[in-house]
Amino acid sequence: MKKIIYNILSVLILLTTLTFISCSEDPTGSLYDVIEPPAPIPVARHYDFNDKAVPKEVPYGITVDAQGVVYVSLEGLGIKKITGDSLTVFAPKGPESFFRAMTYGSDSAVYAVRGGIRGIYRVAQNTAPVAFVSSSQGIADNINDVEFVSSQNQLWAGGSTGIVYRITLAKNVKKFESLVGLGTINALKVGNNNIFVALRDTNNNQMIWKFPVISPDSLGTGEIFFNFTEKVDSVANITDIAIDQDGDLYVCTNKQSVAMYVVHPDKSYAEFYDGLISGAIYSFVWGTNNYAYFANMLLNINTDVWKVDMKKLSVQ
Repeated sequence: MKKIIYNILSVLILLTTLTFISCSEDPTGSLYDVIEPPAPIPVARHYDFNDKAVPKEVPYGITVDAQGVVYVSLEGLGIKKITGDSLTVFAPKGPESFFRAMTYGSDSAVYAVRGGIRGIYRVAQNTAPVAFVSSSQGIADNINDVEFVSSQNQLWAGGSTGIVYRITLAKNVKKFESLVGLGTINALKVGNNNIFVALRDTNNNQMIWKFPVISPDSLGTGEIFFNFTEKVDSVANITDIAIDQDGDLYVCTNKQSVAMYVVHPDKSYAEFYDGLISGAIYSFVWGTNNYAYFANMLLNINTDVWKVDMKKLSVQ
């Protein structure tokens, strides 16, 4: 009898030990524990314009206000705000078919250029565009790009003969003419006490010039910062540029396959989000956070506005 009880106790002890060992081992992970969810795609359509609407919704210049709201110039339809999944009217159409470039000022107005016009328009909410500065204030060539710099509370612009303009909200215009005769300015950006100017020179080369900003109305001696045609692509044209908080320069192009490049302060460069950006870039703007927005072109037709996670902040 004692032997039987001993054997039973031995078996119970063994089973208890095996159970303890089994429970102490890490359980086999489920499939959801093992496989990490994919990271979100950093490029996505922000607004899908209706290409079947009458008239058709075709986006051109874009800008962003201090609250992160995106504004877009639509051909023949004025300026609209993108609010969630819908469009709301910011301002009706004026003399423009569309605006090539736009920027948002500290006075809650949009400043815009048509391209091919010696002037800059001011567009207040619910009001048709009106001329802000033109030849009578000293604009001497056709303006292709304009940017409001909040830290200076003034505008910078670039023209078709190579003139760089500094314009205050009181309409005081100052011209910088060191690039005159060298080509056409298509885009410019201010940041880190420099102004970068994208110039198509007289040989059709795409060059980026860099000028130190000595003061809000004074520029230092310029230098060629980056020869895009020579180093990157002999055919593509620069459509817009942007600067991040670390001094990296983003170069937007009309190239369908690789629409954006990043140029580092040491002048090394790389493709940016290769394969994720749909089509070429027409107009590019950085928002108030890590996100930027651009109007794209597919086969030379403007289509939608896209949102890009840049993973860092703009210089402004």
